[in-house]
Amino acid sequence: MNEIHDAIIIGARVAGTITATLLARHGHRVLLLDRAHFPSDTLSTHFFRAPALRAFQRMGVLDEVLAVAPHLATDYNVVDGIIFPEPVTEPEDFPFYLCVRRIALDDILVRRARSVPGVDLHEGAKVDGLLREGEQIVGVKWIENGSSYEVRARSVIGADGIHSFVAREVGPQVEREEPVNRAMYYAYFRGVEQKDGPAAEYHYRGNHLAYVFPCDGGLTLTAISVPIDEFGNFKRDPEGQLLRELQAMSAFADRLAKAGREGPVRGTGSIPGYMRIPFGGGWALVGDAAMVMDPWSGQGIDQAGTHAVFLADELHAFLSGEKSWEQSMSRYHQLRNEFSERTFTRTCTFGRDLRPMTRKALERRGLV
Repeated sequence: MNEIHDAIIIGARVAGTITATLLARHGHRVLLLDRAHFPSDTLSTHFFRAPALRAFQRMGVLDEVLAVAPHLATDYNVVDGIIFPEPVTEPEDFPFYLCVRRIALDDILVRRARSVPGVDLHEGAKVDGLLREGEQIVGVKWIENGSSYEVRARSVIGADGIHSFVAREVGPQVEREEPVNRAMYYAYFRGVEQKDGPAAEYHYRGNHLAYVFPCDGGLTLTAISVPIDEFGNFKRDPEGQLLRELQAMSAFADRLAKAGREGPVRGTGSIPGYMRIPFGGGWALVGDAAMVMDPWSGQGIDQAGTHAVFLADELHAFLSGEKSWEQSMSRYHQLRNEFSERTFTRTCTFGRDLRPMTRKALERRGLV
């Protein structure tokens, strides 16, 4: 493999596939690498809104994504026993949410990327090195089916998640940081009676939050977010702790008793918050490799999808000669921050304690 690609993208999930597809549709040659074989599940939030749907529309998979799961058109809120359902009325283009398991969503995205001329997708490819010329990153090395390969490119993109190999190798500066504040666990249930809408349900009990989201495959995602000092209890007994938390949510417990769990309980208590400077000499980061927030706010897919669109547009400007690398990547950085800083601040602030947020929500509605 001696040819020079326009871009090598490490990571073929939300951010990676969107970036690759949009670049290839502009006529650029993209090498897309992922260590997984798809369909493949991953530990992740599943919930997304209009920003992600707009990114999927740009990618050309909107209709397939919309068809796979119920459109959640009602916010069903429960705060310490006070119930206030509300219709989702904004934004006008997508006044609803979706919840799709990553094994289903990522399969749609990977199939789309694989079908686009100009994208060369390699699954089961473990990247184990970056090629350098001085301070510039100029390519990657990887292992696939027991053989070693290396390829050069005009740009190398890390879309490889929170444990990004690319980020570890290039050592980006961090603009903002937040310690781990919460733990989250989730599981799927079949047979959950749904609220009208259908609804995305948020059950708050003090500083605890349970989610009930109808998703693809006729399943319902149930998840719980708790303060990080309770992570030890969950780690020792994730199934028991998840059930106890869900049963403590009075507006949901009766419906849970009539449903059956499918698959394991999964979760983590190790997700911090950070915003990294997302580019340097020949490299850029996108998705969780560049920015992570506590998953309690369910923003991960919205952020990753939107950032990928920004990056693809600016990479195209560089690769087509419209802008220099510094100009295009500085603009990507600016757009990323303009879109995300307020959400990052809110997620981190209320992740420390949900109660000021829920109190304000009740006061705005005259419920306290």
